[in-house]
Amino acid sequence: MMHEVRSIPPAPRRIRLRPLLAHRWPLLALGSAMCVLGGLVAWLMFLQMGGKFSDTARLDRGPCEVVAGKVLAIGVPFQDGGRTWSCVHYEFHWLANHHDLHLTGDSFVPTNAPAVGSSIEVEVLPEECNVNRIRGGVLLMDRGYLHPQSWFATVVAPGALLLLGWLAGAFQLRHVLVHGDVSVGYVIAVEPVPLVLPQMLRVDYRFRDHRAIARQNRHWVRVHGDLGARLLRPDRELGVEPLPVLHDRRQPDQSRLLLPQDFLPATTYPNDALSENGIT
Repeated sequence: MMHEVRSIPPAPRRIRLRPLLAHRWPLLALGSAMCVLGGLVAWLMFLQMGGKFSDTARLDRGPCEVVAGKVLAIGVPFQDGGRTWSCVHYEFHWLANHHDLHLTGDSFVPTNAPAVGSSIEVEVLPEECNVNRIRGGVLLMDRGYLHPQSWFATVVAPGALLLLGWLAGAFQLRHVLVHGDVSVGYVIAVEPVPLVLPQMLRVDYRFRDHRAIARQNRHWVRVHGDLGARLLRPDRELGVEPLPVLHDRRQPDQSRLLLPQDFLPATTYPNDALSENGIT
């Protein structure tokens, strides 16, 4: 009586989140910071659009009352839009509910600013006397960085592209770790990566893909991980000790250097939580 022999398929490789997050982490850190900070500043710029920008539009629409004022101080002149501007600090009196109010304000005045102590004309909104400006001046110089869309275009959008780049790399790494072919690799160079925390090693290695074509690749490895400790052993000779390499069948240049124990089941590898390559 013959018994049918069935091959047992290998257990699927488990992928942990930590190695995927650590893959190309500078892109993740920089992209996240740009999106969060750029979005926050854009929101603040959106909120301030309801301040002096709207006050300027209200003064333009009118109606306004014109009262006499006096120049208190003049800022340093600057160029903008081919014209010379100065920030003028002034005072004026406003009669409201039979009370004489002493008010001050600031306006940007083009070309020839009045001298300190000279009389000026001040435009005032009757219903809100705190909204005022020098006649012929503006409340706020319109700058590109004061608009929320500028922050979205220059900070948030590039940050989102960096995050998409990191996400594509993380999915590529996951594909290699789950579906990649196993080959034998040899380390040919190990160098520390300067100015990076946590401490990292740049590892260069060579291997042959599933078509026996010689390949060479590199990636970063944590110094304090299992693979980093293995690579920094004083008795290790470069190019001699074989280590397993996982590579993508369609794109063999997408590869990852591993340790032999990374292929053991979790029950036989008690230090699985310390493995930095993310597979068991």
